[in-house]
Amino acid sequence: MNRRRFLLAAAAGQAAVRAAETKVLLPSDQPDENGFRLMWYNPVPPIDQKTWRLNIGGLVEKPAALSVADLRKLPHEAQSSRMKCVQCWSARTSWGGFRFHELVEIVKPKATAKAVRIDCADKWYEYFTIKDLLSARVLLALDMAGKPLEDKHGAPLRLIDPSRYGYKSAKLITSIQFVAQGKGSMACDIGPYYSPGGEIQAGYDHPLDLGSKVRKKIAGGEITEY
Repeated sequence: MNRRRFLLAAAAGQAAVRAAETKVLLPSDQPDENGFRLMWYNPVPPIDQKTWRLNIGGLVEKPAALSVADLRKLPHEAQSSRMKCVQCWSARTSWGGFRFHELVEIVKPKATAKAVRIDCADKWYEYFTIKDLLSARVLLALDMAGKPLEDKHGAPLRLIDPSRYGYKSAKLITSIQFVAQGKGSMACDIGPYYSPGGEIQAGYDHPLDLGSKVRKKIAGGEITEY
């Protein structure tokens, strides 16, 4: 290979690497336009929504593999809620999607199913009781801020539970399995400031969507005051 061909091949290789790097979802401490920091367990490429399926199984009568189009046919619900991170920041936006009971009706959990394991493309997982997921404020979100959920926020599907810290609001969801009992949270293996249930505790909050220097006192549970 002559020098010119070598340089062209090297340039092409570098371009391919740069292209690959731009397609990986990476964390960022810099808040986005809605005031959210981007948190990931493992850097992963965005999900291909054309081939993606939400696999629902375990202790159910009718396992299912649902596409994005299938999920968008379910009754649409919308809510404004604030996501509170265990790292002391939060942000509020509007979310759109469907309630968990819609999936329950599709797959028909067995009587022995008491909890759910949620797995994500970045290898994160969470457990919830079925009762927790049937809460009126828990949403399986397909939309954010009036638009389809972006890759950087966990497209095509993420959970929103505003009464729990953000690590419980799993994103890049790939699988929902009904199980006999829950086992807490993957977060518990990472640090002592995580709890299995992830309930928001009383303390202080820094709502980044209201300004980087704003500090609010909170009572615990879902933040509804601002």
